[in-house]
Amino acid sequence: MLAHFTVFGALLHSSLSIFIIPQVPTVLFTQSYPLPQVYLDTGSVLAPNSGPVATPVRSEEPKEPKDDLLPEKFTGRLASRTLDLCYFLGNDIQSSHVACNKNWADGSAEGVRKYVNEMTFETNRMIGESNLKLVWKGPFSRHDATQRYPTNPAADVLSVANSGCDAVVFLVFNTFSKDCKTAVYGHTYGGFSQGGMCEANIGKGYTIVVDQGFMNDVWTGPQILAHHLLKMLVDDIKGEKTCPNQDSLLFAQLYPGVQKVDQCVVEKLNQSNVSQRPCMQN
Repeated sequence: MLAHFTVFGALLHSSLSIFIIPQVPTVLFTQSYPLPQVYLDTGSVLAPNSGPVATPVRSEEPKEPKDDLLPEKFTGRLASRTLDLCYFLGNDIQSSHVACNKNWADGSAEGVRKYVNEMTFETNRMIGESNLKLVWKGPFSRHDATQRYPTNPAADVLSVANSGCDAVVFLVFNTFSKDCKTAVYGHTYGGFSQGGMCEANIGKGYTIVVDQGFMNDVWTGPQILAHHLLKMLVDDIKGEKTCPNQDSLLFAQLYPGVQKVDQCVVEKLNQSNVSQRPCMQN
């Protein structure tokens, strides 16, 4: 059943100075997907209720990724760098798949932090833990938390510009019923990114990610976030920033469970100078 987020309400409306300590993700969670979904290059409409079918829970436990889905290693400037992600949430989390997970929906702020932690951990596994180390801060409440989508993301980005945020992540969700069983048509678009790393001081350097929940028993959020973080890491290169192979995490469409950091991604990361920016030097 859908849990009540009584404490989470307090979390969303608390001061942004709370929960600013970086957290290193340590919890294991997901993997294994198959349904195309389009990404947006810029922010127009995410098109809710018109995309692939999504469910609020899995029907069985996740499996470990196959060897052929493990990320390629890259030995360029990015290796062993730490990327600090600052998360923003809105009230739509209260009717999302997060509210149907017994580990996350315990009515406490800690439950929400467990969700963010697992999202970060799974995203890091997709990008490659030996390639980049992701840590998180927050989650913070959007200034427009009651709105369906961020109306002015730059305002929130600027509010944490001095908080050591290498990239800012806005999470939005599908709306599920209280029975925590009924499938819905998700968003047509999985999100978009604006700018590259280290641009919070100019109101950029953020991504809006639709955590769709589960498609064919696979949690889609981490793969969508991994795609957009990679886009931000190659934001400065000229020409095409996506990769032609469907099994690449930089392919223009989401194919759950069959995409990874491939050689094309590695080459684009090596072309980019984003990793030489000041915030990427730790």
